[in-house]
Amino acid sequence: MFFDRGQSLEKWFLYGVIGIVALMIIISVSSSFIMDYYWFSAVGYLEVFMINVKYQLALLFLGWVITSVLLLLSWRTISNSLGNQIPDIGGRVYKFISVIAGFGVGWWLKEEYLVFLKFLNQASWGVTDPVFGNDISFYVFTLPVIRLILIFIGVVGGVLLLFTIFSYGVGRLSIEAKIEKASETPPDLWSASRFVKSWPVLKTILALVGVGAVWVWLGRFSYLWEFEAGASVPIGASYMAVNYFIPYAWIKALGVILFGVLVYRVFTRSEEIRDGLELGDFSKLSKEAGLFIGVVIILVLIPGLVFGAIDTLEVSPNEPGVQEKYINRGIEYTNQAYDLDNIARVTYPVSSENLSLNEALSSPTVQNARIVDYRPIKTTYEEKQRLRTYYEFHDVDVDRYDVENSKTLAVISGREMDKEGGGWQNQHLFYTHGFGVVVSPANDKESDGSPILSIRDIPPVSDWEETEILEPRIYFGERTNDYAVVRASGLKEFDYPKGDNNVQYTYEWDKGINLGDLWKNLVSWFYTGDFKLMVSDYVGENSRLLLHRNVHDRVSKIAPFLNYDPNAQLFINDQGGLNYLLNGISWAKKYPYSYSDSNAPGYLSDSVKAFVKTNTGDVEFYKIDENDPVAQTFSNIYPNLLKDESELPQDYRKHLIYPPSLFETQMSIYRRYHMTDYQSFYQKEDLWTPAQEIYHGRSKRLEAYNILLDVTEKPGFENNNDEFTLVKPFTPKDKRNMRAWVGVAQDPNNYGEKIAIEFPKGQQAIGPMQVEAIIDQDPRISEQFTLWDRAGSQVLRGNLLVLPVKNDVLYIEPVYLSAETTAYPQLKRIIAAYGDRAVMDNTLQGAITKVLKGEKDGEGPIIPGENLAPAELVQIVQEYTTLWEEYTTLISQGEYAQAGQIQENMANLIENMKKHT
Repeated sequence: MFFDRGQSLEKWFLYGVIGIVALMIIISVSSSFIMDYYWFSAVGYLEVFMINVKYQLALLFLGWVITSVLLLLSWRTISNSLGNQIPDIGGRVYKFISVIAGFGVGWWLKEEYLVFLKFLNQASWGVTDPVFGNDISFYVFTLPVIRLILIFIGVVGGVLLLFTIFSYGVGRLSIEAKIEKASETPPDLWSASRFVKSWPVLKTILALVGVGAVWVWLGRFSYLWEFEAGASVPIGASYMAVNYFIPYAWIKALGVILFGVLVYRVFTRSEEIRDGLELGDFSKLSKEAGLFIGVVIILVLIPGLVFGAIDTLEVSPNEPGVQEKYINRGIEYTNQAYDLDNIARVTYPVSSENLSLNEALSSPTVQNARIVDYRPIKTTYEEKQRLRTYYEFHDVDVDRYDVENSKTLAVISGREMDKEGGGWQNQHLFYTHGFGVVVSPANDKESDGSPILSIRDIPPVSDWEETEILEPRIYFGERTNDYAVVRASGLKEFDYPKGDNNVQYTYEWDKGINLGDLWKNLVSWFYTGDFKLMVSDYVGENSRLLLHRNVHDRVSKIAPFLNYDPNAQLFINDQGGLNYLLNGISWAKKYPYSYSDSNAPGYLSDSVKAFVKTNTGDVEFYKIDENDPVAQTFSNIYPNLLKDESELPQDYRKHLIYPPSLFETQMSIYRRYHMTDYQSFYQKEDLWTPAQEIYHGRSKRLEAYNILLDVTEKPGFENNNDEFTLVKPFTPKDKRNMRAWVGVAQDPNNYGEKIAIEFPKGQQAIGPMQVEAIIDQDPRISEQFTLWDRAGSQVLRGNLLVLPVKNDVLYIEPVYLSAETTAYPQLKRIIAAYGDRAVMDNTLQGAITKVLKGEKDGEGPIIPGENLAPAELVQIVQEYTTLWEEYTTLISQGEYAQAGQIQENMANLIENMKKHT
């Protein structure tokens, strides 16, 4: 029989168990790779995955083989140096560790595959640096790969040197101990000096010295973007760097070589030095030490003193003139690197307060002023449109939509699924998707202060004929962090609630990974850690696994080489579906003469737009900046990844937004680099700082915000009186008056064009914090705030908006009211400010009308005049007191709609009082 061949049943059982365990370990280790293959294939980007894998495997193999071969070759030298006395087990252990170490080095090298891919496929920049004359692509693509190769040689050399010396030392000690204990004749062991001269040590030391010398020599390029410590201005390669530090790099490289020679001399003469010290002869040691000290003095101390003297005597006393050329370079190249060199600059005269009411009210900027603040409205959506506890609104986006043939500023938020816990079946099979969105016009409100819900409810209801939702499901969003199994066997998904019942649904698209066989179920188990994917009856032959459903993770998985703006913009396309827009920002760590904070990139470009469909998870990337060399390089690497801008659908194009994080970064640079005159730049004569506002009772930096801007006759823009524009206001440093505001256009024809509206330096234009002070000091407004506060309500002042109208500026600030118990904010008033006046009214039109006509707002307690009859006064006071008691009672009960109506009656009563004065 079979088991009679010397093998017991127990042994075969043991072999079987070991085989199964080994297979499980292999699947566990490789599950990420296998599942990535299936996932990239399912989303249509298998080519991207295979290109990455090909280069990763090549680098892994290269690093593994080179390191392991060198370590194995060094074994013969180690064995010979120890008289071939090392036991076989020692040799086997060394060889095993050598292979493992080689694999570790190869694994590290494969993670740098993008460095090699960018080098091999680099696009030319077309711009050269002014010091070395190299194309910028050399510093972005070529220099990093040269440095990586040097690091690789250094790592391999270090591992080889460490293994060789350690193995020799341990082997020698063990052999000497064994010989001494057994009183045997000592074998022919190499001396330390002879061992150092062997190839694994000598040639490795020479290689490391060479790497160090080249590394130091390459360091001269770093002066192009590194700033001198203590320098008055950050300008990259300055006068001292160009004329002294860069040429000195050659001498420093020579110094590294001399230092390596000294180290080698000490190693090779170590026995002579040791014998001399035992005999009290310090001459040999003194000679080596003297050479070392001499090298340090000649190459470090003397140049340091010389350079310090030059800087003190020549540069510092004449710094503006000496550094002029280099300051101009810093300004030019920084503005190039951050796309700030083509900003249209316009000077506005300081307001003479001659803005007409008709000009203001007819302006699309004013008509679409965002009085609905995205921050408190999220709470309102949660209260009014969450509908069930398992839904949530992640954030609120600002966009524009066509409403009755007119562009309208709007806020939008998606109703996503928030089903944490509740069992595996509920979390992964039943509650799989969110449903629909809520959209409100940003420039209007209901009479009680609530936002107008133009698109709302489940199923979606739309008041806008031009915008309707036909596919409202959100399988892929900003909160979808778990995997989902759709088309479960014998189980339909929850779709949406309908009365007391639930409508169910079966996923209708062929997306995701098919779980129709045992192998994929097995890999999915190891990948997700959920054994239920193997044994659940709900996972059938038609089931599909949806992975990486968070839209941020999804695009980063496919194209990790881009930086993505943290805001994912949700919008409704023309086919009635929902899409997320994610802004991909290409970057380069170093750019000659470009200023950057700490480890921030020295080059940034708004170059790629990624779109994700919420129902299928389909991802599309579009390259919108054809002149960006970084994006072009990645197009060369992945030919079918980035589509041309010409292929961008029109309904996607009209919802483009400029990445807010990029704009904020650019503005943090432009606040100083708008000064293109080197004298002004050096003296910081016109340094700006981001404007401040009051929010939640505290001052904070005013965020960039969206408005519809009239760019008619603005330089560099196609005429458009309602350009969707991202705006950032500035004040002079340490002052509160307005100095400028900068905007970037986001509509298709002018997308990416920037404009800076500046106010004359010698004149005072009122700034945001000055407006906040005017509001705080207005007795009627402050008394109304106090009145609400005493009634148990919290006053929340929204985003202060700076609205450019003609050649003037209006300020708008919404005022929200919420009870402390419910925190359900309602937009109760609008504050408008112009010049040194601020008024508050129920509507935007009313507030602007009053502030431009110089009228009072009518808010707060009114003191009757002399013409009011006593009887009428008593009657009005009694009515007002009654209404006030009703108002405070309703507020305490959270009945805000009714309280709002009472408040309107109180306002009418006050108006009636005015008629008698």
